[in-house]
Amino acid sequence: MADLESAQLLAELEPTVADNLNRHMATADEWMPHEYVPWSLGRDFADLGGDPWEVAQSQLSPIARTALEVNLLTEDNLPSYHREIDRAFGRDSAWGTWVNRWTAEEGRHAFCIRDYLLVTRGVDPVELERARMETMETGYEALDKSLLNVCAYVSFQELATRISHRNTGRYTAEPI
Repeated sequence: MADLESAQLLAELEPTVADNLNRHMATADEWMPHEYVPWSLGRDFADLGGDPWEVAQSQLSPIARTALEVNLLTEDNLPSYHREIDRAFGRDSAWGTWVNRWTAEEGRHAFCIRDYLLVTRGVDPVELERARMETMETGYEALDKSLLNVCAYVSFQELATRISHRNTGRYTAEPI
């Protein structure tokens, strides 16, 4: 799709995006990541005079640990996703507002998952940080996909993330 056609499509869809964004903002419940982290379970790690991490400290099954790590690494790669989506949709109009709000919400997911995993000693914090650094250093590159491909990617990625988070919740057997 040529740049002119992409610009025309964005302009044509902008009122629908604005309507849906306004509806979402009016009905979405505000939530705070810190409210979902059992802070009272936290304690210092070895460098601060506490205990080093050991797998026996985790109450999570190996499947749940892996799922939470993958979910977190996906959420953590937000700067790369944001850059690619912002490049496709632009910063103006409802499209830009949506991209920024989506990025902020996804960031909340990352903060919540990371804090939960560290406080509960659910995963090895050293391995998690090394994986995060590797993921962030690699980044994500859309390779100049067309606007329609970016729209399809975002739609499928959101659905896949929702399914992944719900399935992870089943495997953790954690009410939070």
